[in-house]
Amino acid sequence: MSNTADIVDGITRLVSAVDALLQTDTVKALTDLVRSLGIGGYVKTGLQAIGKVLDLITGWLSRLEQVAAIPLLLEKLEPAFDGLRAIGETSGEEMREMGMDALAPLAGAAHSALLVLEKVRAGVATVIQGYLPAESLKALRESVESVAATLEELESAVVVAPPAKAKLQLAGGTT
Repeated sequence: MSNTADIVDGITRLVSAVDALLQTDTVKALTDLVRSLGIGGYVKTGLQAIGKVLDLITGWLSRLEQVAAIPLLLEKLEPAFDGLRAIGETSGEEMREMGMDALAPLAGAAHSALLVLEKVRAGVATVIQGYLPAESLKALRESVESVAATLEELESAVVVAPPAKAKLQLAGGTT
């Protein structure tokens, strides 16, 4: 059974293969054919449409990368957990002995809250890292951006001009 990382990596390989295909001499030679047929405008419009789709995909990847960054954000909140942990590890009686009678009832609540928060944090990190591997998303983004750049090069190579006039050569050598 494939996991999300396998699927994203497979899509990345597919996008990279499409990019490699678009960079072949054969595809580049098609620009001459497009020019001779006079269909540069149509081809350019098609390439621009594909570019817009790739921009949309890149936007979605940005959102997914933000979600994939949540475990890192939770890691950075560790100092806040340390403060809560310090309160939670102190009993109500110890707080009374330190002269913090008003905070004594919070000790048990802080301990319970900390246990819940740590479980939620661990669960969120596990789920997100399992379903949205940041490295795979980054590789996919780079592949999509590479295809977009290749398409832009092809688009700029496409000439929008009327079809070239073919000369009809008669059997006797006259046109």
